[in-house]
Parts: sequence; C-alpha cells; structure tokens
Amino acid sequence: MRLLLLVALVICCASLRAQGNTRALIEWTFDQDAQGWGAANHISDLHVADGALQGRIMDWDPFLRGPEFEISATPWQIIEVRMKTDCGGGGEVFWTNTTESPYGGFSPGKETPFTILGDGQWHTYQIRPYWHKEGKIILLRLDFAKPDPADAGKKTFAVDTIRIVEPTEAASPQTQAAWDFTKGAAGWTGGEATATGLQFVTGDDPQAALLSAPLRVPLGDRTWVSLRMTVDKGSTGTVRWVTSEFSGLQAQDFSIRPDGRPHTYNIDVSPSQRWAGDLLLLGLTPSSAASAKATIHSIAISEEPLGPPEVTVTYAGLENAINRVGGQCPFAIHLTNQGGETARDVTIADLKLPAGAKAEESPDWRKLPELEAFDFVTARFYLSADRPVDGDVEVKLAGTGVPSEPIKAKIEITPGLGLPKADYVPEPRPVESDYEIGALYFPGWDNMAKWDPIRRVGPERKPVLGWYDEGNPECVDWQIKWAVEHGMKFFLVDWYWSAGGRHLEHWVQAFQKARYRGYLKWAMMWANHNAPNTHSEADQRAVTQFWLDNYFNTPEYYRIDDMPVVMIWSVGNMDNDMAGKGGAKRLLDISQEMAKAAGYKGIYFIAMKWPEAGTDPAIIKPLAEAGFSMTSIYHYMDHGGKAEDPRHFPFKLCAESTYPWLKAWYDADILPMLPNLATGWDSRPWHGDRSTVIYGRTVDLFRDLCRDAKRFADETGIKRMTLAPLNEWGEGSYAEPNKEFGFGMYDAVRDTFCKQPAGGWPPNVAPQDVGLGPYDFPEPVGRFAWDFANGTQGWGAMMGIGSVGAQDGALVFETNSPDPAIVCSLNNLKAAKYPYTIIRMKIDAVTADNGMGQLFWTTPTAGTAEPASMKWKLIGDGQYHNYVVHLAENALWRGRITTFRLDPCSHAGAKVAIEEIRMSEDGK
Repeated sequence: MRLLLLVALVICCASLRAQGNTRALIEWTFDQDAQGWGAANHISDLHVADGALQGRIMDWDPFLRGPEFEISATPWQIIEVRMKTDCGGGGEVFWTNTTESPYGGFSPGKETPFTILGDGQWHTYQIRPYWHKEGKIILLRLDFAKPDPADAGKKTFAVDTIRIVEPTEAASPQTQAAWDFTKGAAGWTGGEATATGLQFVTGDDPQAALLSAPLRVPLGDRTWVSLRMTVDKGSTGTVRWVTSEFSGLQAQDFSIRPDGRPHTYNIDVSPSQRWAGDLLLLGLTPSSAASAKATIHSIAISEEPLGPPEVTVTYAGLENAINRVGGQCPFAIHLTNQGGETARDVTIADLKLPAGAKAEESPDWRKLPELEAFDFVTARFYLSADRPVDGDVEVKLAGTGVPSEPIKAKIEITPGLGLPKADYVPEPRPVESDYEIGALYFPGWDNMAKWDPIRRVGPERKPVLGWYDEGNPECVDWQIKWAVEHGMKFFLVDWYWSAGGRHLEHWVQAFQKARYRGYLKWAMMWANHNAPNTHSEADQRAVTQFWLDNYFNTPEYYRIDDMPVVMIWSVGNMDNDMAGKGGAKRLLDISQEMAKAAGYKGIYFIAMKWPEAGTDPAIIKPLAEAGFSMTSIYHYMDHGGKAEDPRHFPFKLCAESTYPWLKAWYDADILPMLPNLATGWDSRPWHGDRSTVIYGRTVDLFRDLCRDAKRFADETGIKRMTLAPLNEWGEGSYAEPNKEFGFGMYDAVRDTFCKQPAGGWPPNVAPQDVGLGPYDFPEPVGRFAWDFANGTQGWGAMMGIGSVGAQDGALVFETNSPDPAIVCSLNNLKAAKYPYTIIRMKIDAVTADNGMGQLFWTTPTAGTAEPASMKWKLIGDGQYHNYVVHLAENALWRGRITTFRLDPCSHAGAKVAIEEIRMSEDGK
C-alpha cells in the first residue's frame, strides 16, 4: 500500500504543474445520465442525481467501466476526476487501447493508482498516467477504494466529472541534464528555492516529491543520477522518472546519510531496462521519513559518477565471530568511495585501543590504496590481548572526503575455554526438551561467490564457521552439534527439483556423510520455483520415486505421525501446471499412492503459505482439500499493522505481533499449523536499496519472541514449531552462531524450551577452541584468467547445475534445467582495461532456439540484470571453441566488476567443459 500511495502522490503532484489553460479531449459530466459509464463490479444502486453519478460500494473490488472513445496518447495528458466518497484509500484508473484481453481490454500493469480521500467532501483528483506508448486510448475504468468488510454496502460515492485534458500552452520541454539549485528552482516544483538549494520538508504524507519541468533529454549512456543533498532523517530516498520508451512512472530507491551534512549520491539506474530513450520527467523523494528536512543542492544526469570523493565506512570491527585471549584477532575497516573523483590520500591517522589490546602493526599499514568511484577496500590490522578485553576501538582517518568523526567499534576478546586440541568435531551433547523445535535451512553456500556479497555488505553476519563450504561434512557436524545442544531436533532443508534437474544438494550430500547425522533429523522443503508448465504427472512420479529411493528410507529422515515429511513452497505452481487435470491434489494423490505401495503409511505434506494471506478460509480450505496435512510459512516478517514504513521497521514489531498472529492462525482451525519464529529480514546483500529492512534485532527481543511462542504452545498444545531460516544470510534471516549475535539466538531457544542438565548447559565450543578450522573459502583475489589446472579457481554452481568440478584442466558440469549458471566473485577487475573476455568451451549439443551462451556481470552499484550481459552463438559439436566476447560493446561494461555469472546454454542435459576463461585487452 505504501508504494501505491507513493506513486499516486507523485503522479498527482505532477499534474498540478500543468502550465496555462488546458483543453478537454473528452469529458463526462453526468448532468442527465450515466453517459455510458456502468457498474462493472461490486457496486449497487448506480444512478444519476444532482448532476453526479452516484452509487453504493458493496465489496472488495468496486469499479466503474466507461464507454468506448478514442484519443491519441501523449505523455502529458491528465485524467481529472471530481468526486466525493466516505470510503478512503487506494484507487486506480485502468486504461487500454484494446478491447481484447481476459478483462474486457484491461490488463494488469496498465493502471495508475491514486489516493482517495474518504471525508465525504468534493475533491478533484488529477492523475498523470504517462500512457504515451499505447498510441491511443479507447477505454477507462475507475476503481474505488476497498471498504473494510464491516462497511461493505455502507459506503457511497458521487462522481461529478471525469475528463481527459492536456495543456494548451505547455512550455517547450527542457533539454538540460543538470540543475544547480543554488541558482534557483530551474523549473522544479515541490520545494522552496533558497540560496543553498531547494528545501523540502516531508509533511504528514511522507511520499511527497520534488518534480522537474517537462523534459526531453536523450539518455543514451547517461545511466547515473548524481545529486548533492543534505538530509537529517530517514534511511532511503527515491528517484523517479518517465521516459519516452515506456508508459508509467519508474522508481529506484537509494540509501541516504541522514546526518544533516551535504553528501554526494550517485545512483546507478542502469539495472532498470526502463531507463531508455528520452527522459520526460525526473522526480526525487529525498527521504521516506516523516518530517525529514532536506536541501537539494544539485542534480545531474551523467555517463559517470560525479562529485568529489565521498569515502564511506560501511563496517568497522573484528572480522571473526569468536576472538580469544592469546589469539590473533583481525580487525577490518571496509571503505567505499561514493563520489565520482578518486580518493588518493586516505590514511589511518590515529588508532586508540581499549586497555589490554595491542595492534600488530605491519609496514605501511596506515596507508590505504586509492579508491576510485565505488571501489571497495578493506583496511586490516591485527589485534591481540593477554587478558579479556571489552571496549571501543577508535580509528581516525585522514584524507580528502573521509568522515570527519572518528570511527568507533566495540570489540570483545574473551578468555579461552582451556580445551585440548581435537582431531575432529567434539561429539554432540543433546539437551532434552518437551518441545519439538526445528528450523528451516537454506543450502546456498558452496562457493565464495555466494558469500562475497555478505562479506561486502553484511560482514557482521559472518558465521562462527567462517565463510564456509556447506559441502564439507565436518562443517555439517558442527552445525549438528550446535543445533542439538540447543534443543533443535530437525531441519527442513530447501530442496530443488525441476523437470528432473536438481541443484543445491551439497548440504544434503554432506549431511549423509556426516559422522553425527544420527543426532538430527531432516526433511525437504521442496522449493518448487519451477518455470510454468514444467511439472506433470510423469514428473511427480519421478520425483516421488527419487524420494523413495534416496531419502525416505534413511533413518535420519524426519517423520510426523510415522509419515515422511515433505513441505512444498508453491502449491499455486502445482495448480497452474495441472490446471484442468486435477491440480495439486492430483499430484499429491500420485505421491501418496506410490508411498503406500512402497510400504509407508503415507507422506505428510505441509503447504507453505504467506502471512499476508492471513487466516482466510478461502485460502486454507483448498489446501486441506488438496491433501495437505499441515500449513506453515517460510518467514514471519510482519509488523502487526504498526509500521510507519512497511519496508523499514523495527524487529520489535515482529516480536510483539507474533503471539496474536499465531493465535489468529490457530483460531482458524482448518488445518494443523507449524508455527514459525521470526529470525529477521534485511536483504541488502542480495537486493541493495530495493530491500525491505527489519532493523534492531537483538537477542533479548528474540528471547521475548521465544517466550511468547512457548506460551502459545502451552496454551494450545502445539509444541512442534520451526525457527524461520537459520542461515538465509543474504536475505537477513539467520540465527546460526555468527559474528553479530554469537551463540545468543541459539541460547535463547535453549533457555526457553529446554531442560538444563544437572551439570549445566554444554559449553558453546567454537572450532578454534579445539584447534580446528578455519573453514573459510579464500577471499577473491585479483585473478583475470582461469585455466582450471588446480581446481575450480573460485567458480561454482549458481543454479540449474548439480555440481561443478575440475577435471583434466577443465571446469566440467552437466546442466539440469533450462536456466543453468555458474558464478565467480572477482576482485579489482577494471572494465576499461579488459574490453574482451575469451571463453574456451565445449558443449555436446545445442538446440536451434536456445543455442546461445550469456555472460552477466555485476558492479558495486548494480546487481545481475539483463542489460548488463552479452550473448554469443554456441557451437554444439562436442569440440572446444574459443568464444571471443566483446564486452565493451555494451555501455554498461564499466567501472569495477564484482561478479561474473556465466550461463553456458539454455537447456537441460548439456555436458559442458570449460578449458579457459581469460580477460583480454585486444580479443586475442
């Protein structure tokens, strides 16, 4: 809803700036009759009275449909609606250039939202649809706000006028691409011009925006929005735009520094495929926070980042989760330059340590390398202590563009446990509990390319095991030990199957080799993110047979009511693939028949649903009818309706709303439930500024949440529950022992749900306490050629590939989905130096339609996106060929490259060998 309101406000504000008079292209005044407008849905008593079209709003999707007409569509046309209603909220105007669609010409994505005031007073709503790419418009649909269920049939509306207008005296669009607001507003509206820039204060509605005059600016290679701004509050701003090539208003969020000081913000909009053609409108919401005060000094559209060096410290602290007296404790400072100019003179000017700590200073440790725009640099030095330390490290930087205040970081160096060196992971000491506690587990951590975004963006999340290889049975034995010593009895592990292809199996395979696997049960959470129309009855038989042959017959496989458990992510995908053929029910029936024929009592299927689906019987009953035995969810990340910003709110709201949410779910009393205990959400390592952020998670708040869950269990008798993912490190849902919380989250579970043994809890032993580890993958190095003579050299499977290995000097693998990819994290690769990459690869077959390879790349400011990629034609004869990819032909091959993703083909069953990948200056 927040996004809907935000878009609506920007559109309405834009419309208020129409210059001079307007002329009506078409108008409905309802003086005598409805003029072709009719009740299409959830509206009754439609009639004309007192010069207005009036009616009653009956249910959740009320709208009126207009008569056919025809106008040519242009960017600056305005829909004006004069109406009053006592039903406020989000409204929409749908528009179309055809009558051919499942919805009578209308379709999702061709609508413009706006905010309806429910005060019963007349208001004129001016809505800019930016529908110019439609060519013509022939129909409108007016959607009113959805009433509360208790108010259905009680709310009314009256529409006085609907018309489409356009300015008759519109000024010629501006062609400039830079604005210095210290010299005036330059045609921008929404703010107050001052000597220092445009001043803007977010009012009661935090979605207000500054807007440019009409523009006609060719974008070409100009993919940066660079602005200089001072803001005192909030976490994110939003840049908005309209272009000639796409209908509608586009938007991209960016992080802000709300310290009341001027900063340069360079926003890379290249990931958006809708930043193309001519720029017609530019908008800016400086901060999403209410009452935020901002001054915008300048804005420019450019080919490169602009502005002086802006050195930002993204992290400072000890690198490892466990730091013991007598050991070497690396301390890291992560820096990036968000300005356009190179920072050449950054040094550590001063270092203050708490009592008991000392630094092991190496030569030139104070001098940092140059930071070009958006470089990522780690300054690292080592601390040690001969006694426990708990205090602050203070670091003062010097140089152009560095923070003026010292960097402070709390450190703790704890006493060793005095344990002897072990040859292997110490044997688990399970603790007893009357509750059956499990956890969801994401097996996504089998190469450093997966870990590197976490290392860069969320280094405080570093696990106690380090940046570890989940395919290592020794790491899995540590996970088993810690889980059972804190009361956990089973894992529900994300598992992938699509049309016979499987991937991310490394954790299960390592678990099956683990020494202590008998201590912990596991079951599949089938993440059936399958492409449409790829699952059938035959595929269901195949996947069930795989379960029977490989999992159900092992003693560690988790059961409920003596039935092996399978949780399924998307029932909807199954229903869609089996539309008209029995839906998900038919597929589950097949599996039940096969399991029973194999001697099992049946399969205990658990359906995933989402918190926002609530406890609506219309959603839960079909799950029971399809054959599911239980419902659950993957994440609980709700706020109980109390968040001012649903994309940025405190974890405290999650903790407080868990108990009433569980009670409401339980009271629905349709299917048994598997409660879910929130482990947070902050997906910035994966999704950057587009992320939802639930901040302020603490061990104490999580302990409160556990206590409420125990209270719910004691009241209802539902004593089986799961922690939300233990290790979605990229999405920010994690509890496995880590740098940020140590063993605190696990301890909260144990202290709440378990019985303390007479001798006390088992100690929380880390690998270094018994002389084991580290298990970290090596950090990315500055490699620009890979010959695979000594292993995979940092490349690993991303998706659609079972496993990747090095054999006879080549990287070898087989694809098992139509979207296979391998990935490698890079370090310090300058795009300008290497216009080409050469890939020596063989593939045994390609299809006529899918005979293309593709290389994607990411930068510090742009994740994986289709615009930042290059394709080439494959030769599928099973022989090696050199594919020379001219990367510099793509304007987005620029700056520093952080990751390669190589899609070797677009089909399953291909045998691939890659003998060499190397960067080249000349394509030779």
